[in-house]
Amino acid sequence: MNRLIKMNLVLVIASLVTLSSCSQASETPVENSVQSPTSTATTHGDDVVQLCEKLTAKVKEFKWKIEPCKDITWVASGKSVEGSPLIYAEFGNPQAKNTTLILSMVHPDEITPLFTGIQLAHWMKEHHSELNETRVVIAPLVNPDGLFRKKLTRMNARGVDINRNFMTKDWETQALKAWKTKYKSDPRRFPGSAPNSEPETAFQEFLIEKFQPRKILTIHAPLNHLDYDGPSALSLAKFPREYVRECLKLRSRLKAVSTGFFPGSLGNRAGQELGIPTITLELPSADPRKAPAYWKKFQSGIRSMIEFRIDAASLKEQNDHKSASLSPPVK
Repeated sequence: MNRLIKMNLVLVIASLVTLSSCSQASETPVENSVQSPTSTATTHGDDVVQLCEKLTAKVKEFKWKIEPCKDITWVASGKSVEGSPLIYAEFGNPQAKNTTLILSMVHPDEITPLFTGIQLAHWMKEHHSELNETRVVIAPLVNPDGLFRKKLTRMNARGVDINRNFMTKDWETQALKAWKTKYKSDPRRFPGSAPNSEPETAFQEFLIEKFQPRKILTIHAPLNHLDYDGPSALSLAKFPREYVRECLKLRSRLKAVSTGFFPGSLGNRAGQELGIPTITLELPSADPRKAPAYWKKFQSGIRSMIEFRIDAASLKEQNDHKSASLSPPVK
């Protein structure tokens, strides 16, 4: 009888230990689960820590005096083709409607945009109190696989130009055709075999959907100009007149020009189709030695874009009206 009691006590204690362990496990956040853009991890996740280590080493190769991850809470959402976390950070007032999305290193062989993206994150961290009516989301390394190759590449690990891979209305009919004819099947500009086929493209779509930016700034090199894609006088049938006027004020303030857009490009997708004014800042060169000077040169212009307000109420009203008109009548 005593032996039976002892055995029961052992079983009860073992069960309590198991329940305690399960409870603790369920309360511990899983910060490394970043297989899809809907799951996130902070810099406490091992994958992000490893990325920061690799990024720090790469920055030292360029002889830049910046620390990519110090005091910045990078959040991972999804992974690249080769498994690197795709990171972004949010600054300012999370409730602010004046949201700017900033992307860099879409094409890693351009190099200098990486410095601008990282330096901008540190600048936002230091000056957030001055910009408390704004929200800024920065993704400094959209295409990490191209950066960490022995030879930097424009494309991602599958050889796709992710600035030609967005699902635009003309992708199916024009993307591969333009690549074969206009670009003579140049592998640096391959749009992929299908639109939205790449995780780095999905990552950018995720950021646009999640944060609903009023403006997008994407940083490239080395064409040395500001390009505008977005609502214009030619798109009054698609967007409200007042909204178009506000977007064109931003273009005028920044002295940006409209040079056209490509099938599957961000400017086509976000600027032309979604109506989000999208500015491409083309730095003057890809020379990493000049990156700090470019930051000093363009810093005030970037701030001007961040602070610029676009009232999207009229656009929302039009979209609501369209949605209502497409709805079946209530019987």
